[in-house]
Amino acid sequence: MKADRLISILMLLQMHKQLTASELSNRLEVSVRTIYRDIDSLSNLGIPIISDRGSNGGIKLLGDYKTSLTGINTNEIFSLFIPTGDKVLDDLGIEKLKTSTLLKFLGSSSHNQIQEIENIKNYIYIDMHSWNKTNNVSKDILNTLQNAIWKFRTLNILYRKIHETKEVILNPLGLICKRGTWYLVGLNNKIIKTYKVTSIESAFLMKDSFIRPTDFNLEDYWKNSTSKFKSLIPKHTFKFKVNSCILNHIKERMFITISTTVIENDEIYIDIEFDSLFQGIEFAFGYGKYIEIIEPECAINELKRKALEVINLYK
Repeated sequence: MKADRLISILMLLQMHKQLTASELSNRLEVSVRTIYRDIDSLSNLGIPIISDRGSNGGIKLLGDYKTSLTGINTNEIFSLFIPTGDKVLDDLGIEKLKTSTLLKFLGSSSHNQIQEIENIKNYIYIDMHSWNKTNNVSKDILNTLQNAIWKFRTLNILYRKIHETKEVILNPLGLICKRGTWYLVGLNNKIIKTYKVTSIESAFLMKDSFIRPTDFNLEDYWKNSTSKFKSLIPKHTFKFKVNSCILNHIKERMFITISTTVIENDEIYIDIEFDSLFQGIEFAFGYGKYIEIIEPECAINELKRKALEVINLYK
């Protein structure tokens, strides 16, 4: 919008004192001709703005002219510039904040504040994409879910489970993004449940509206739900004897945490918890002769069986 662009020009000149029409056009993604028309518009509004020609020329504000759009403090300004990850904004259909929008928050920020903001944008990047290839969320379905949440409308979804696909009627309460994966939280038959958005095959807004529970807090629900889920996952503690040459590699692995390290008679023993017996066996198998399972005994027997299967396969 032209009004946004005029404000952006004022903010840029306020920050940088003087810019060329070409520099302004690049920053605001419009033509140089449009910039000159905007300068005329600002001048007609009584803004003391001039354009000097020549090698050292440019567009600048006269005197100490200053405009301030905000009264927010430094920490509030910085919080606006912490990146949230392009994927989240893209999934939600929200356009990434451009310079023209961000400048509105700067107001009369000092040069040091502006420099720190630029550092935040350049030094911190949050990548919400998973290392593994995942199914992209349907923008149409996610948009329908958002509309239902904002408008307190009941949803009719077709939800895919492992062995069946079923129709579900629910009152949507919120959306959660966990490592780039979206989840819908909704009230179904008076029970709050979580649905993976990529498993929703279709979603339709119904005519019925609902009253959102006043005591429901999405963040608290998610933290309690995930904590309960983790507590219900059975844990299998493995004791390994490891060669010192692989110890640092094990320590640096993602999702692997050594709970105990003991050195006895120059031998290194470590304890690691796994969510399943197979995970612990697979972990040991990958290091070959450099690691030995000491406990549990059932894992030792299963590893022997697997090893014999491999040997017989390649005879």
